[in-house]
Amino acid sequence: MKQYQFKLSVDSNRKVLAIEDKNNEAVGYVEKAVLKNCEEQNTYSYTSIRGTTVILGLKRRRFKDMNISKYIIVTDDAQHVFKEKPGRNLIQFKVVGQLDEHYMKVEENSDGDMEAHIDKKYVATVKEKGADGNTAIMADSELDDLSMKFGIIVLMYFMYKLYKRETWDVAKLLE
Repeated sequence: MKQYQFKLSVDSNRKVLAIEDKNNEAVGYVEKAVLKNCEEQNTYSYTSIRGTTVILGLKRRRFKDMNISKYIIVTDDAQHVFKEKPGRNLIQFKVVGQLDEHYMKVEENSDGDMEAHIDKKYVATVKEKGADGNTAIMADSELDDLSMKFGIIVLMYFMYKLYKRETWDVAKLLE
């Protein structure tokens, strides 16, 4: 099991979020991005130290699909659409999609953390409060931290946080 943490980094007037391994070495960086047909405030990019970039954005919602979010994922050579599971999304976060020939699922687990599975095999958990109090990623040793899949897991955490904020607001309204 490999472990990573999020660490804020200010580099020449540019704020980025570094993803660091257990040796405090950066494996990639997250920053704001822009993607056509996506909400500007909810679009992010992940760039690995190898230079490969993944951009993930929350697709602008129309009235007819307000309850089901769609996420656009753009890599150097492809575009993918992941979406929430209808009905289930009212209870907890669950997003599914195809990545080449692989089925990927990202969901909230019973502990309130975000978990990722590829082809029904566990690959990672993102914990908001790791052992040191910071956000931590615990990944299967087979998951390459320079891969597009790792980048998607990192970026999907921001969509998970957005989902949690929105459901908290709805719960407060219903009290």
